[in-house]
Amino acid sequence: MIRNLRYLGDPILRMKCRRVVAITDEIRAIAQDLLDSMIAHNGSGLAAPQIGFDLAMFAIHVSDENDEYGYPLDQEPMIFINPEIIEASNDTVTDGEGCMSVPGFVAQVTRPRKVKIRAMNLDGEFFTEELQQWRARCVQHETDHTNGILHIDRMSDKLKKKHEHALKTLELHLMKKTSFKGDPFVM
Repeated sequence: MIRNLRYLGDPILRMKCRRVVAITDEIRAIAQDLLDSMIAHNGSGLAAPQIGFDLAMFAIHVSDENDEYGYPLDQEPMIFINPEIIEASNDTVTDGEGCMSVPGFVAQVTRPRKVKIRAMNLDGEFFTEELQQWRARCVQHETDHTNGILHIDRMSDKLKKKHEHALKTLELHLMKKTSFKGDPFVM
């Protein structure tokens, strides 16, 4: 089922999510909703709180392979349950990062270039995966969602201050579900 997204200002986006203790039919249904919603909303990844569930799980379908313009190619969708970043490189990269829960706002975020993640799949089996480039950024972003962290929290203090008013304006409009004229990010 395609679910509506939750937006900046919704308290569920700031919650540390509950760990999944068993793979049940309900968990499988939520996983399918994550996949359906991620594809329908044209996302590279989507975490459970973004569709209203305070569960530590997310879906991604971005690969480490890039197209001729440097953008990531899609990969077979995958579910990560109870994700944990268990290793991260000291080598970092700063890049633009967007979020479907903060529409229209791309933040410059510095993250480790490579990570190793441990998670559970829908069969209840644990797996680890070493990631880099876009896929590493995506799993870090989605893991953050399961811990109540948004990409805007990872911006430098200077950028947070610069965009404080615009983000507050966006949050107020998203919570009212109204439209607004102009670009709130133009200072």
